[in-house]
Amino acid sequence: MRFKTFASILFALAVVVSVSYLSSQNEELLSQRFSLSPATSVPLYGVLIIVFLAGFLPAVSVLLTQSLKRDLQERRDRRLHREAKSLRGGFRRAIDFRADGQWGKAAAELEALLTEQPENFGTLLYYGEALRELDRHDEAIEVHRRLSVLYPQGVAALYELAKDYEAKGDSEVAEQIFDRVLRDFPGQGLSIIRRRRDEALLTRDWSLAGQLQERADALLEEGGSRPADREQQLRRGLDYEAAVAALAADRHSVALEKAEAILTEAPDFLPALILRGEILLAMGEEERAVPAWRSGFLDSGRPVFLQRIEDHFIERENPLQAIDTLHELIGEASNDLLPRFFLGRLYYRLEMHDEAFRALEPLAASFRRSPTYHYLVGRIHERRGEEALAVEAYRTALRQVGVRRAEYICVSCGERREDWADRCDSCGTWNGLELDFEEETLSPEALGVHERPVWAVDDDSAGA
Repeated sequence: MRFKTFASILFALAVVVSVSYLSSQNEELLSQRFSLSPATSVPLYGVLIIVFLAGFLPAVSVLLTQSLKRDLQERRDRRLHREAKSLRGGFRRAIDFRADGQWGKAAAELEALLTEQPENFGTLLYYGEALRELDRHDEAIEVHRRLSVLYPQGVAALYELAKDYEAKGDSEVAEQIFDRVLRDFPGQGLSIIRRRRDEALLTRDWSLAGQLQERADALLEEGGSRPADREQQLRRGLDYEAAVAALAADRHSVALEKAEAILTEAPDFLPALILRGEILLAMGEEERAVPAWRSGFLDSGRPVFLQRIEDHFIERENPLQAIDTLHELIGEASNDLLPRFFLGRLYYRLEMHDEAFRALEPLAASFRRSPTYHYLVGRIHERRGEEALAVEAYRTALRQVGVRRAEYICVSCGERREDWADRCDSCGTWNGLELDFEEETLSPEALGVHERPVWAVDDDSAGA
């Protein structure tokens, strides 16, 4: 009972006691007749009682009514609180089971909650997901379809509905739902765009992937978010492919502009450095292309520049210029190990076996654990007719790791291939192919190779 109610009751009792006392003291007065009309009269105390009741009973009635209403409301609130607490507990248990992968128990908890709150958004959303994980695809579709009707402005229900159809094997309907999200909900659909971009990357549709990446960047900027480093790196890779496409279409100025833009942001992006030289060659500016590759090697120490310079002069049927260029790089490089190795390999390629052996023999201590080196030396001995030395070189290579024809290895996935490429076909990484010199004993630093970032496609992006 509230203090106000208690005080009111005490006051009423005090009034009653006071009235009783005063009545006993004024009994003769109260017994006098009070005329209501010429023919009707009542005792004075009766009139006073009537007046008292007329003033007291309404106040007491109102007070008691308010007190009863208050008590009933408190009881109702306590009951609703217990029910809400029970629902929250059931939902929490369902989420725990969901996180633990116990989809059957999660579905049972959520189904019980729906009997109390049949239109609750979160309960319906997770219940449909649990049904899908239990391979009850038709039921999941029905739940999420109902949710999308109850909340037509919500995107989450459509995403889950699309996943239901995918799980059922009806990817065409799922794509139609994704199309609806992109069409009817401006500012939404980032995960759909990324998903389709990654599909385009897998099919090497660089143009479509670039367009989708632009849409993803625009959505992030609209939300005030800065694209993550992975997104920016992927953008550079797609810009590179756009430059390659422009070169293939003989749009040399466009290709060069794109390559230069990439190098402005990422000066150590090897494919763009190589591509810039290719574009200059296509434009007939050999005097700029070869120095660009030479500068690229001196700055980064990457052997791909040496390979491209060698191939260029061989293609031009000018091997002497290739030899002279490698000699110059040996004198200019801070670490001449790679230029010396490439010079020896070039001599071997030109059938100049004595010169090749003289160039490679001093490198034996540095390349003692390199199967590529020992295989090449074995080939030179074989061409010179030194079969015993050739067999020993081959045995050394086999004893280490086994002879591989592949000289390049992807630093991201370990895929090997015979020649350098700007992008690994296996894992989709740009800037990751490296000459294989058995790095556990012959580090890139020992070769004069500088560290640089790798641009790769995130494995999780396809599921985003």
